[in-house]
Amino acid sequence: MKLVRNEDIAWANGPGYRKKILLRDTDINMDGGLVQIVEIPPHTLVNEHFHKSCTEVFHVLSGKGTFRIEGREFNLDPGQTLTCEPLEVHSTENPHDFPFTYVVFKTNVVDNDIFWCDRPAL
Repeated sequence: MKLVRNEDIAWANGPGYRKKILLRDTDINMDGGLVQIVEIPPHTLVNEHFHKSCTEVFHVLSGKGTFRIEGREFNLDPGQTLTCEPLEVHSTENPHDFPFTYVVFKTNVVDNDIFWCDRPAL
């Protein structure tokens, strides 16, 4: 058992977002597992990227945002969940006036498994 208090974890900044890692693989007894909260500020785009081994499951907590995966667009609201498989090029955008916050459940996490594309998302 492990209790994680959101307020006890510091934010880490990424390009266009910030995140809090809540649980790592040793916490959930799953090699390569990770649970984190991601927040995208208003009017911000996280550019296209992909992962070679990681599967991501996004579950929206608050706000609204747009995920683009392999050219398909998904406008998500709180309570909705979306998956992204390895090698699928994806981006996230928050075109609204309030933060877009979601939980990411990751499997098969390995170091240095984020590959940014050269062009901005469409």
